[in-house]
Amino acid sequence: MEPAREVFWNIPFGEIIYALAAVAAGVFIYALYRRYKLWRLGGPDNRFNQLGKRTRLFLVSAADLLLHRKFFGVADGLGHRRFLLKDLRPREFYPGLIHFLIFAGCIIFLLGSFLDFISHYFFHFLHGGFYLGYSLVVDVFGILVLLGVVLALVRRYLQRPDRLDNKAEDLIALFLILAVVASGFIVEGFRLAATELKTSPDWAPWSPGGYALALAFSGLSQTALLAWHQVTWWLHVLISLGAIIYVSLSWNRLWHIITATVNVFFRNLAPRGALVPIDIEATETFGAAKIEDFSWKHLLDLDACTRCGRCQDNCPAYLSGKPLSPKKLIQDLRSSLMERGPALLKNKTGAASPGEVGRTLIGGVVSEDEIWNCTTCYACQEVCPAGIEPVAKVMEMRRNLVLEQASIPETGESALKSIEARGHPWRGTTLSRTDWAEGLEVKTLADDSDIDVLFWVGCTEALEERSTRVARAIARILKLAGVNFGILGVEETCCGDPARRLGNEYLFQLQAQGNIERFQNYGIKKIVTGCPHCYNTLKYEYPPFGGDFEVVHHTRVIADLLREGKLGHIKSSGGIITYHDACYLGRCDDIYDLPRQILHSIPGTNLVEMARNRERSFCCGAGGGHLWLEEQKQGQRINEMRTEQAMALNASVIATACPYCRQMFEDGIKSKEAETSLKAMDIAELIAEAIG
Repeated sequence: MEPAREVFWNIPFGEIIYALAAVAAGVFIYALYRRYKLWRLGGPDNRFNQLGKRTRLFLVSAADLLLHRKFFGVADGLGHRRFLLKDLRPREFYPGLIHFLIFAGCIIFLLGSFLDFISHYFFHFLHGGFYLGYSLVVDVFGILVLLGVVLALVRRYLQRPDRLDNKAEDLIALFLILAVVASGFIVEGFRLAATELKTSPDWAPWSPGGYALALAFSGLSQTALLAWHQVTWWLHVLISLGAIIYVSLSWNRLWHIITATVNVFFRNLAPRGALVPIDIEATETFGAAKIEDFSWKHLLDLDACTRCGRCQDNCPAYLSGKPLSPKKLIQDLRSSLMERGPALLKNKTGAASPGEVGRTLIGGVVSEDEIWNCTTCYACQEVCPAGIEPVAKVMEMRRNLVLEQASIPETGESALKSIEARGHPWRGTTLSRTDWAEGLEVKTLADDSDIDVLFWVGCTEALEERSTRVARAIARILKLAGVNFGILGVEETCCGDPARRLGNEYLFQLQAQGNIERFQNYGIKKIVTGCPHCYNTLKYEYPPFGGDFEVVHHTRVIADLLREGKLGHIKSSGGIITYHDACYLGRCDDIYDLPRQILHSIPGTNLVEMARNRERSFCCGAGGGHLWLEEQKQGQRINEMRTEQAMALNASVIATACPYCRQMFEDGIKSKEAETSLKAMDIAELIAEAIG
């Protein structure tokens, strides 16, 4: 006799399950449709672009993942890369393993049921050796699901990490999974005890989950086994379909299986640091003042969030004691959607007034302190396995505060007024745009526009006294290598990054349009800058306004010149150096190796890594316009926390590739009274010093 199994063995009228399943599916589809209508309350968002690329990234194979570290798709969704591994290094392994065991096991269970259906009604293939292998795989993955649930219960209710806020729905979700899988094994146990254990004992061990229970049930009579099999089979069916109906009607957290997967498909494919422009002339509302002012993708984000807390664990504002948690922000916005959404849908038929429903978004649902404490470092988005975008939501609310409510911290307002009046945010500086270049014989484009490269100095390196040394170092390196470059000099004006990050999109666009026109008038093709914020703005935020230029960060230029041998002999420096990954160079543009290659090129350098490095780097605290915002007194200063992380290594130099970061470190070093043992230097300064 060949190994096989009858689908509805011992179950009279078992086909009734299909009618019950149709009811459960109908409830599921109806619940999804209701949620879809809520998401569609949001504004337009072109996430249906590049469908081929989205599909390719979503279905990318494991081999492609190994070759292309920036690929997502199966790696992030089905393969759980963002849970288990990042760039092939362990990452959140224990909770990731729990999730993977449950997820993978459930997928195999569903696939097994589907194969049962196909084999029973279309063509019979579940027999012989294939059937035994099928039984083994399904049972093993079912056991893994049970293991995953147990580990999840231990983690949530015994270990209880701070980032997890356990709610009743979490416990219900775990027990539903446990009940479905366990009842399935019980059914299998009674079937094996009544059949294979007696007639074909060699087959039974190929179903290890049911086999263990079958041995326990083997003492029962055949009549009892058959009766209990029928009872538990129907109980298993009711539990399974009841779970689907309950999850559908209650919108239990298990919905994230759907919403998070869809959210990953519609993830942002644009550069991470590039904000979406506002059509100043056509828009009626600047930013987001109400939940429906967000786009439909942002509203989908709210349902895709699983409250895992990874964002919170990596947010510098939260970790330093500031009133901001990305996790809480998303959950609060979700609450606002649930408050206003039903009334907004009714309002389309005139049944309710949305203006009378729910709390005010800014100041009610989300406080202004939360909005202004974000440094736009994107650490939250880097670690989110569901592709949620908290920073974009903060920026939409910040835009509304500034452009519609004229509400902005005083120091930020001063910086914006300085940009409007003087073309830079450094109110009070006595330096001119060209003082830093004194004695270097750097040509300006007004005198000689025959250049290959424009050196975009940036406001900070031109007008902040200590930072001018970095500009001089970059210029010296370019001159030594024989690069034909020039500067705009007095014609250079702010790129607009501070204005945009502080919420003044109108001022940003004025700056961008003026600079683009200037570049085009001079025929600029290639731009080199030492500021990651200028780099991000010029490279990724100018193209929507017609400014397509080749923009290169100075780390790329220096690394290329070193490789080509154009900088001559590099002297030994000695000492312990640690490198700080700037947010807008690392997480926003994936530049991690070049700065380290440059530092390794200096003989005698001992490069040590801080605990938080590369994509997990800790923010210096200056992003999002915070270089010009007075940091609130709550908690600890972010720059001081990062300085302490460097001091723990006994390093003598904190190497940076960003003027914002270097300045924040110098303030941190002074506050820690460590000036005699530690200093902050830009990579360009270290190379300029090493070449003499």
